[in-house]
Amino acid sequence: MKKEDSMKPELRGKYARSEDTRERILAAALEECAQVGIHKASMANIAARADVAVGILNYHFGSRKGMLHELMSTQVQNFWSGMSLPRAARGYFEQEAAMLRVYLEFLHANPNYVQLAEEIRRHEPELYQQGTGIQLEYVIKRLETGIDRGDLPTMVNDEIRTRAYLILGAYTFLDRLVEGDNYPGDEFVITTVMKMLKNGLTPDSTNS
Repeated sequence: MKKEDSMKPELRGKYARSEDTRERILAAALEECAQVGIHKASMANIAARADVAVGILNYHFGSRKGMLHELMSTQVQNFWSGMSLPRAARGYFEQEAAMLRVYLEFLHANPNYVQLAEEIRRHEPELYQQGTGIQLEYVIKRLETGIDRGDLPTMVNDEIRTRAYLILGAYTFLDRLVEGDNYPGDEFVITTVMKMLKNGLTPDSTNS
């Protein structure tokens, strides 16, 4: 019998309620940060949105900064879990185009995430760096996989990391384009970004 199966029903119920409360608090924190900004988001307002006492927030997260860190980490993890796509039949560029499409769909569906990322960039740089660090490692891993498969030319580690930063920078600021009044549409953006990647990552014909 699995350990979780042997857990007493009342304990499972308490655990489930605790997790539900935690998720409700994070959802309330996301709404609050999107509405008033992360620098103005208060524990009292977040608690009111989540319909819990302020002490419950401290119980789950320890502090305001701990809660905001958890919020950003959760958002990044949720985002990247949605970016997990089948790889068997995809080359590097096909995979990147598919992931870019999912990313744009995510931005359209989650405007609060866009606002939160912007707020963290401006007011909580340490939290933002932690989130972008996770994203950077994903980009590096995808480049390394593309090299191993022969889709990309061989690169030294410093070149892989430098290119990963350039790619991450391009993706990071797409949220501003998506939110703008003159957004050209997903298909145009995907085509343009993929042209840029192919021109920048395929072997230089002048050196062949």
